[in-house]
Amino acid sequence: MTDNGILEQVGGPYVGEAMKTLPPAATAEDREYPVEIDAGHVGRVRITFVKQKAKRGKFSSWFWVAERAEQV
Repeated sequence: MTDNGILEQVGGPYVGEAMKTLPPAATAEDREYPVEIDAGHVGRVRITFVKQKAKRGKFSSWFWVAERAEQV
């Protein structure tokens, strides 16, 4: 089990807003992408995203997953 910091305290709409600032997952480098946002009652946080691959039959697609959040 990995430590996701305070990610569970950051609301989904804030994670979604942070995700909008990322490049398309299909063409992005394979690394962690940190994004800093103001998450309302939690304050300023840094959310770390990683890309993952979903495969269904012969088709696959890439998408972003919020991995960790920490207060800045």
